[in-house]
Amino acid sequence: MVVTMLENEARKAGHALSEPVVRPVDPKATARTDWRELFSGIYRKRTLMIWMLWICVYMVNNGLITWLPTLYKQTFNLPLQASLAYGWVTSAVGVVASILCALLIDRVGRKRWYSWAFLAATVPLVVLTALGAVSATQVVVFASIAYAILQTISFSLYLYSAELYPTRLRAIGTGFGSAWLRAGSAIGPILVGWIVDNYGVSYVFTVFAAVALIGGLVTIFFAIETKGRVLEELSP
Repeated sequence: MVVTMLENEARKAGHALSEPVVRPVDPKATARTDWRELFSGIYRKRTLMIWMLWICVYMVNNGLITWLPTLYKQTFNLPLQASLAYGWVTSAVGVVASILCALLIDRVGRKRWYSWAFLAATVPLVVLTALGAVSATQVVVFASIAYAILQTISFSLYLYSAELYPTRLRAIGTGFGSAWLRAGSAIGPILVGWIVDNYGVSYVFTVFAAVALIGGLVTIFFAIETKGRVLEELSP
């Protein structure tokens, strides 16, 4: 009798364990995407903030990487091969910085990293302005440092953008934000050409320093930290 009762209880327990657990579905998880939500509630500030970060970082970095080889050749009269090699150095340093960012940014946090990166990038750009950018060596050293620092931001902005929105808005929010990198990438080279024609080479780095500073201030005052936070709670 006792054995039979134990066997029945075991069968019931096994049957209970085998039954699937049904969890209620959050209606927000299946809600339809509405782009207008990007500009309402808590997401309005996030949307405008991330757009500014995209514009600032790509205006400087794309402006630098597309203009520097021309600067080396036309202003400093370097051979084409040397000009391209100097440009390659800047790109290579950016790759190394991106790898370091990937290893460290989760420990530091997005907001703190971006704030320091924007502000730190202004230093070599201001130094170039003060020195007058009179030699290719000056430019390749200090411009590469600025580019590498800002590359850590452009490298990880896709990740940060996705963390700012819930599932129903993640694709459109990230897509809209990254679309502004095209605007920044287009403005950078145009701005470089206009400044060089009207004011001179050194002032290009002054303007780029100002843009990086704006990016840093926007991050400090408007960005939110996502380190160690659950996405469902961060972006309801």
